[in-house]
Amino acid sequence: MIVGRLAPTPSGRLHLGNVCAAGAAWLSVRQRGGRLRLRIEDIDAGRARRDIADAIRGDLAWLGLSCDDETPPQSQRDYAPALARLAPHIYRCACTRAASRDAGGTCVGGCRTRGLQAGAVRFALPGGVETIVDRVRGRTDVDLAALADPVLRRRDGCVTYTLAVVADDIADGVTEVARGADLADQSAVQAVLWRALGADPPAWLHAPLILGGDGKKLSKSHHAAAVGDLRELGWSAADVWRVVLPWLGLTPPAAATDGLAMLHHALPAFDAARIPRGPFTWML
Repeated sequence: MIVGRLAPTPSGRLHLGNVCAAGAAWLSVRQRGGRLRLRIEDIDAGRARRDIADAIRGDLAWLGLSCDDETPPQSQRDYAPALARLAPHIYRCACTRAASRDAGGTCVGGCRTRGLQAGAVRFALPGGVETIVDRVRGRTDVDLAALADPVLRRRDGCVTYTLAVVADDIADGVTEVARGADLADQSAVQAVLWRALGADPPAWLHAPLILGGDGKKLSKSHHAAAVGDLRELGWSAADVWRVVLPWLGLTPPAAATDGLAMLHHALPAFDAARIPRGPFTWML
């Protein structure tokens, strides 16, 4: 069975870029009779807000994006077992975050061979090529030697998104990861981590990136980008899908006035291979 997931981050309200990716996930799973799970990705405790998580749940329901269940949020999960399983592949890195950031995320101190006992925990990527086959973007061969060894746990002890998202997807039985194209570049590293944790990597589907009028990735700071903003302006869920479905290569039905009815109308025509690569621009 296909198992997908919606994994919103509760640091900002759901916006149209999120809706595009969530719509792709919902349509892909529902078309094939699969299971869709909701997971709140609140690993960043400093930015995550419970009221925003509740608002996201409400927005998803209003849009018709129903899930079959909700799995535990990241704040309630234990990542020590995953780190322990990865022990043969990790090393400590003493580089400061600033020095690493200035070098594109890489370790600049040769820590991989120093045998340090303290510092951030990095995963030592193997050499070779990782092939990612995306249902939208096709095949990409990634040279792992050109990538930075990912940080799995920061020096302050906080687990990073890189480890959490892979461990969570494995624990939740996810077989397809559908998300925005801004995360596509992370797929190769995540696929390596999937195998290092003893699991087969999922299928990948990256929906097109949605930009604001300023040419930057759409965010809560853009005018009328959040679903809640549009609701306050009098938009219906069907109005939202009339905007979003064409971004997924689908023609909205002219007569439908209900958001869920529009989604079910789109199910037979959904084809990941026909989703445009984008990006698209949203302005109101």
